[in-house]
Amino acid sequence: MSVLVAAFGGAVAVFVWVVFRRAASAAGELGAVADALPTAVPLRPDAIVCRTLRVYFIKPSKYDDAGWVQWFWKGVLPNNTLTVLAALNDTYNQLRRDQGVYLETVIWDEQVDGPILPATIRAIQEKALEDGVEVVVGLAGVQTNQYPRGRDLAFQFRRAGFPVLFGGFHVSGHPETRVFLEDCGITTVVGEAETIWCELLDDYLRGELRPSYSVTDGIRAKTGSGEITVPVITGAQLPAISDPYLHRFASSNMTTLDTSRGCPFTCSYCSVKNVMGRTMRARDPEAVVRWIRDAGDHHGIRSLFIVDDDFFRSPTWEPILEGMAAYRRDGHELTFMMQVDAEAAAFGALGPGESPSSQRRKCERFLELSAAAGCYSAFVGFETFNPQNLLATTKVQNLEKEHRRRKDEAADGALAAVKEKYRRVVHNWHRHGVAVHCGYMIGFPFDGPECGRQSAEWLLEVGVDLASFFVVTPLPGTEDHDRAVRDGTILDWDFNNYDSQHMVSHHPRMTTAEVVQAYRDAYLTFYSGRNTLRSLLTLHRVPGLGREARSAMWRQRAYYYYSYRAGRHPMLGGIWQRRLPGARREVLTDEEARGHYLGGGIVSAEGVRLGMPAGA
Repeated sequence: MSVLVAAFGGAVAVFVWVVFRRAASAAGELGAVADALPTAVPLRPDAIVCRTLRVYFIKPSKYDDAGWVQWFWKGVLPNNTLTVLAALNDTYNQLRRDQGVYLETVIWDEQVDGPILPATIRAIQEKALEDGVEVVVGLAGVQTNQYPRGRDLAFQFRRAGFPVLFGGFHVSGHPETRVFLEDCGITTVVGEAETIWCELLDDYLRGELRPSYSVTDGIRAKTGSGEITVPVITGAQLPAISDPYLHRFASSNMTTLDTSRGCPFTCSYCSVKNVMGRTMRARDPEAVVRWIRDAGDHHGIRSLFIVDDDFFRSPTWEPILEGMAAYRRDGHELTFMMQVDAEAAAFGALGPGESPSSQRRKCERFLELSAAAGCYSAFVGFETFNPQNLLATTKVQNLEKEHRRRKDEAADGALAAVKEKYRRVVHNWHRHGVAVHCGYMIGFPFDGPECGRQSAEWLLEVGVDLASFFVVTPLPGTEDHDRAVRDGTILDWDFNNYDSQHMVSHHPRMTTAEVVQAYRDAYLTFYSGRNTLRSLLTLHRVPGLGREARSAMWRQRAYYYYSYRAGRHPMLGGIWQRRLPGARREVLTDEEARGHYLGGGIVSAEGVRLGMPAGA
């Protein structure tokens, strides 16, 4: 078997090389990214332009453990935030088309477009002067682990004299960061942008850009501890499809789509409910189906990732799935993967004479329609088998109802019930030809040193097809973070390490090294050479699994094996990391960054000291 494992390791390397079939760029091309600028959206011939704004939506990458900016030859998942924001610019142009204002849009995803260097910023300045346009820079959708890189970029753009906006989950959930950035002349954007964007741009054009923007027009939604205002998105423009952007990914005919927002559950480790609320809101289902048809007919999109945090809880899943199924019946190719909770497929066999409940009928309808609409993979948050962990993190939806309040129940009985529930989830999805990709977290309060290996073995036992493992991380904007700050259990304040691969807080039962080892044990067990080889050779024998699901699991299983062994989380990486001289981390803390990048004041490219640009 050891010979087979060794051979398989080489086969995976060949697989990655062959499947994505592109040789490395020449060394000169690697350096050219500093001077290369994405092409702006061309101006409409009928536009009457008096004032043009070139808006850069930049998705920052993160620094790896060696300090390099992560940049990959091919990405694996397009960023939905960038395309949603590009669509908001389209909406603004429609609203202001007769007012002498026009927006050009440039999207830049550092993971696939390459790191932004000082030379890049100079090129942006020179190009703007040449074209006679104004530039607004937006750091978009910044997650906590991307914050240090995003902050460093924001300061470099600010020093060059550009107005800079900063949005995403991190600033939305961490008031201290907002205060710091605003003190440095950065405008922060809290929450979703649909009802903010036009107001923000109008303020900029009047020279009245405010230090911070947040949602004030919408509906009140509960969070984990209070209420927030969230926008109604029924009529919001759907994501703009950028064909050049998609060609930077391994599959250029796949893109992302959000049809609803929010999450009704109260998991203490999750920031979604506190930033987007627990009230589910959805886009117009007819508009969604039209968008999907247009994406296929005019952009060659054949596969989607529906990025809703829980598509099963969307109020409009039924008409959307019916529309997708009808599109497939018309002879069009369409597949998709989605995120759902365990309850969507946790029902068991009916007893003699037992009638299905209305909830069960809803679940069965959801699974049937999902399969008919082309679903090949359901991402389900299992998170943990341990019932005490589920109770501690208020993820009670994964427990059977009779176990949700009984903290003193015998562990063996409750554990067996959780395992059986997860087994039913896998079985029911497989019965409809859909693979199960589970999310699983290591480092919950009641975990021990053996939890990684044991959990991986149980996941294989219940039959999941793919598993993503994460180290429990107290992300800002969550109850876990608030509790860790109160209790003084944060061990590491470098947000670059809040990437679900590093242990950044104290664990009551394990050392930091033991948690990290348990995390490694989990993926080394699940993705061992033996298990992966057996999986790749026997996927065709998984009962009920459809052709699309088998094909996707073969590719994704091979990629996960490769990615984990490269030391990167598959969801945070890509294929073949590149390193660009000059794209290295230079500072750690916020104050170090302020001194390093802004210590001499805000300076133009010519070295002339400037005041704040108009509207900043």
